[in-house]
Amino acid sequence: EGRGALVINISSDAAVNAYPGWGAYGASKAALAHLTAIWDEEAKADGIRLLAFDPGDMDTPLHALALPDADPSTLKHPEVAAAEIIERMLDALPVSTTTLAGTRG
Repeated sequence: EGRGALVINISSDAAVNAYPGWGAYGASKAALAHLTAIWDEEAKADGIRLLAFDPGDMDTPLHALALPDADPSTLKHPEVAAAEIIERMLDALPVSTTTLAGTRG
């Protein structure tokens, strides 16, 4: 019964910026961002929200493979990005919602 939901899709600045060698990745993230916006509009009546979140450049194997000369100390750790995503989710939820992080409201 219409309790609503929140969907978080992980995006990237590669969705809007052209990076050589990242064509397929950038195109897929652009498509994801656009679909997220469309589905958010379509699902509003059912109380469902969809958000796209760009965690920024992270210290991951994919990033190291793509940019081997990047300084890992300047990159965000994935666990920091995960905490930011959870914070964004909690901000988007109704005030009186029970979450994995505890009870809000």
